[in-house]
Amino acid sequence: MKSRIVHIALKCGDNESLEDATKFYEGIFGIYQTKSKHARGHLSRHMTDGNIDLALMLYDSEDEKEAKLAGAGPRIHHIGIEVEDRPSMIKKIEDNGGSIYSDRAEGALKYRSADGTLGEIVAPGRYDKTEPSKLSRIARVTLQVNDLQKAKAFYKNVFEFGEAPAATAGSVELTDGETALVLVEGRDLPAIESWSLAVPDVAASTEKVKAQGGVLLASAGNGSRKFRGPDGNVAELVGAAG
Repeated sequence: MKSRIVHIALKCGDNESLEDATKFYEGIFGIYQTKSKHARGHLSRHMTDGNIDLALMLYDSEDEKEAKLAGAGPRIHHIGIEVEDRPSMIKKIEDNGGSIYSDRAEGALKYRSADGTLGEIVAPGRYDKTEPSKLSRIARVTLQVNDLQKAKAFYKNVFEFGEAPAATAGSVELTDGETALVLVEGRDLPAIESWSLAVPDVAASTEKVKAQGGVLLASAGNGSRKFRGPDGNVAELVGAAG
């Protein structure tokens, strides 16, 4: 694949939740810190599983322009996709029903996809692969969309993601070759619903999540387990082959 998912940004509610989330993901999942910086009205604490950059973001105010793009309060703010040719990718995004939000010269170029969720495109090298975590792997991101076929066409046409057999009815699973992008139909506003961590033992990791302050949510019934992390966002435990 020429394009790959390289980044997930989680919007935190306050400094306490950011610090708690940092310890939570480090201690249970071996997702380690790489850098922290302040820019464009927010602090970003970058962490990684070795393949995907996980950024915990704390905005100075909910009135910041970027804070408003995904909505108020804790939420999965956006995903980042590495592309080889930004100018042609910008055209593809617009030709397939998406729109560009940020300055076109910006390193992380924000776009709104045809399904309504927020993303960004980055050049190769912004989020390089590093030493893989021994405890987990970020396996997929799930988007809730209003029009499944329109969303599928956008990610296939723009980023050339491949299609995999869907695990459940009313969903589409795409892949960049390493990480899955799952699209599910929903009646609510389009949103990035959850991100998934592949672990060797879902039951054991579930107990650690509960012990370290995560809030367990209803089981999906397919061997996975959703939870809400200290950052306030929804994640999912899946088996290591997931």
